[in-house]
Amino acid sequence: MDTVFSPGRYYPILKMMIRRFFHLFFLLCPLLLAAQGAPLQELGIAPEDMRIEQYADGGFHLYIRKKAGMGSVLITESTRDPALRSANYAYRAPQWNPINGDEVRLLNEQPIPKSARIWSLVDSTPEQHSELGAVFHIYIPYILHYGYENSRHGEVYVVDGTYLNIRAFSLPYADYRGAFRDNPFTLEVSQQPLPGPPAGNFMRETEESFSGISGWGRGDLVHSLGPADLVDKIRGILEKEKGKSLDLVICLDTTGSMKDDIDAIKSGMVPMLGELLRDSPGFRIGLILYKDYYEEYLTKAVPFTGNINEFQRTLNGISPRGGKDIPEAVYEALHDAATNYPWEAESRMIILIGDAPPHVRQRGRISETMVRQAAEERALRVHAIILPQ
Repeated sequence: MDTVFSPGRYYPILKMMIRRFFHLFFLLCPLLLAAQGAPLQELGIAPEDMRIEQYADGGFHLYIRKKAGMGSVLITESTRDPALRSANYAYRAPQWNPINGDEVRLLNEQPIPKSARIWSLVDSTPEQHSELGAVFHIYIPYILHYGYENSRHGEVYVVDGTYLNIRAFSLPYADYRGAFRDNPFTLEVSQQPLPGPPAGNFMRETEESFSGISGWGRGDLVHSLGPADLVDKIRGILEKEKGKSLDLVICLDTTGSMKDDIDAIKSGMVPMLGELLRDSPGFRIGLILYKDYYEEYLTKAVPFTGNINEFQRTLNGISPRGGKDIPEAVYEALHDAATNYPWEAESRMIILIGDAPPHVRQRGRISETMVRQAAEERALRVHAIILPQ
């Protein structure tokens, strides 16, 4: 099912498919609920009852149509021990969020106190949705926790292929004293170009973050419309360095949404360099390929070379794919560019090329501050080219 987005939001289209999978628990569940006289049809959730939107705020926003007789929803693990000996845990967010952070959830018929800092993915407070009408709204961060320290516990990274379950309750606050029903599904994510003119499809979060990055070393923020002008935009940056020896590192987003742009770089970058740098007193170019956490790779560094034919062979080997969430490992790529190369030339430059922002919250050990300090210590000029989403 294709998700639907409100006008003016520039985010990749997500696809969410409901795959029902039955085992002993799900075979028994309808019988148990029927015995309670529960209106099962009112607690069932079909694909047309949901919308999911992915933002750059670190997660997914799931909207579930509220039906008559449905008092609350809770996101849980999607499978259960058929012998019913192991708990089927609810998922929870690692930190408070404004969507569900203050929602009440009953556990053992008692509200979980706020002091427990357990932020369950629960909603009992419907809101209005432009297409679905009254909905429950669940914020699903990329990292989910489950269980407790004295029992089975861990975390789940929510990306393409993650199994989740919407447990619908007849009563508010995920109260098990009424009827409930499980609705398991699989999250499927794909990156696709947005319709419409490229000029209107720059993601606000990318513009804001790339603007800050380019300001570190008095670099430029450049908007490219895509394959048709990308190489020309790179040329415009490099022309300002004529007559100087140049060390250049390109930080290139290699996720699936960048395929057409990378094809343009493969075909046009080296001929442009050969023409522009013919009389340069010295030139070396390096390359940082980046994707994201839990992808094929986080970053991949290609050493400096002054041989543009060798650089062409490197470009030809790039395979853009992946990209299971919006933010990418931008700061990690820039940090590798700043610290992994022997910078020596008169002009020292990094050009960041991508269509997605860095993570809003720090994911690994690399912070924005670390990147900025590393660039300043080496007198690096950082330019950023932003592409349409």
